[in-house]
Amino acid sequence: MADINRLEEAYNWNITRLADAFGLHRDTVRKRLRDAGIVPAGTRNGANVYALKDVGPALFGETFGGTGLDPDELPPQERKAWYQSENERVKLEKDMRLLVPVEEAHREMSRLAKAVASSLDSLADMLERDAGLAPETIELVEKTTDALREQMYQSVIADDETEAANG
Repeated sequence: MADINRLEEAYNWNITRLADAFGLHRDTVRKRLRDAGIVPAGTRNGANVYALKDVGPALFGETFGGTGLDPDELPPQERKAWYQSENERVKLEKDMRLLVPVEEAHREMSRLAKAVASSLDSLADMLERDAGLAPETIELVEKTTDALREQMYQSVIADDETEAANG
């Protein structure tokens, strides 16, 4: 092995040593360094050496092409792998109940709205029977609950119209 004069030179490796250390093919290391714009830190025995601090992010950082995480900019094989991994992630999240089908969410929200509306319907009767409220007060309670039910209905309708408009 070559003589190392300074400690920082110990962390400057050639492509062969990088490939061996990280279990990658030399061509893969060379391509990733070139794509990341990593310049050699120097030469040793006629071979370019690269600083490990620069090489690490280039070899093991995000491998998505383009300006972010747009899978449409990936090469076909990587794009296929990305979509397959996303499908597997969605299946896993469904199995773990982190994702709920939209129909089930609508059904649960409908069940909740019906329970609230039913409670509002019986509120005036319960107050009259159990609290002994005067008929004028019961009338005010009924008007208020009717207004609340109408407000809930209008909110649902507005959400449906917004969804339909946005496609």
